[in-house]
Amino acid sequence: MSLHPEPPDDRNLLREKIIGLGEVSLHKSYYPELQSRLAELERFRAILDQTHDAIFLIHTTTGRLADVNASAGTYLGYSKEELLAMPLASLLSQQSVRSVDLVKESARLSGSRQTWIAALLSRDGTEIPVEITARSVTFGDETYTVAIARDITDRILAEKELMIKESALESSINGILIADLVGTIIYANPGFASIFGYERGEAITGRNIETFFADPTLGKEITGYLLENGAIVNEALGLRGNGSLFHIQLSGSVVENDAGQPLCIMLIVMDITERILADQMKRETYAQLGKNIEQFAILGDHIRNSLQVIVGYAEMIDDPLIKKILDQSVRIDEIVTQLDQGWMESANVRRFLRRRGDDADPPGETGTGSSTTMEES
Repeated sequence: MSLHPEPPDDRNLLREKIIGLGEVSLHKSYYPELQSRLAELERFRAILDQTHDAIFLIHTTTGRLADVNASAGTYLGYSKEELLAMPLASLLSQQSVRSVDLVKESARLSGSRQTWIAALLSRDGTEIPVEITARSVTFGDETYTVAIARDITDRILAEKELMIKESALESSINGILIADLVGTIIYANPGFASIFGYERGEAITGRNIETFFADPTLGKEITGYLLENGAIVNEALGLRGNGSLFHIQLSGSVVENDAGQPLCIMLIVMDITERILADQMKRETYAQLGKNIEQFAILGDHIRNSLQVIVGYAEMIDDPLIKKILDQSVRIDEIVTQLDQGWMESANVRRFLRRRGDDADPPGETGTGSSTTMEES
């Protein structure tokens, strides 16, 4: 008998490790780690299924889907089994078929990431606009592409709404100005540039609003008034790029965020030069009309005085022609009376217009100086 027993066969040791009988068991060493890895994968899978983005794992060579998350099925109205039996191209609208080429391009550019806009096609034929981000990955010898599709329907609607608002600002014939809280101009629409004699709004941005008033201090007053009261309506003298002055009416407000904090100020400017000149001409016309009425009344009195003298002398003369002189005198008196009635009607019309305020001074600016009267809207 040997004092040293033969070492056990290696196959026996391996068998004991596998079935958990050895001192160092494979089952004892790797099974807990395997369970931990599987639990980790399940948690990761649950996270992917809960995300709002649709995630596709694509066989790069065949273009077929290797795996999808739950959101992909929810978006498109298919079960996971149905999706895995479909090629990626069948889930894209006709305008988005180039996405298949972009997926292959992502695989060719290993490690790079590509992003593009496409439209997924749901079971009922609805096109869902998405932003797709794709990157290639390798598992063993197989190359895949991970494509994440994010629904951008709300973003497209917001961009469309913003575009409509921007077009409205750009096409407005009134001047629209947006400035920061110290009066530095951020945006000026073409209407503002045209009113103030500039070719483009870009030539105005960066300046202070005080640049565009005949009285530079008015810009600071308007900014301060807006920040304190929130709104303003005012008339003033504007200053064009060539140095000429003209009459403007401006209305402004403070733009606030959802928390009520001021973000910027917005001014809307109109050229009211023609209106001011028309009002001035109207006032001058009414004034001249009043003078004419007064002058005609005086002339009528003078005519009657002279006519009374003629009638008085005629009545003292004994002549057959005197009757004709008196008859014509009566006729002249009747004509003067008709003129008096016409002047009285003109005076009544003028008083009526004055009561309506048509010949009153317009509010705000009345001379060459700028008005600083500010009214809350």
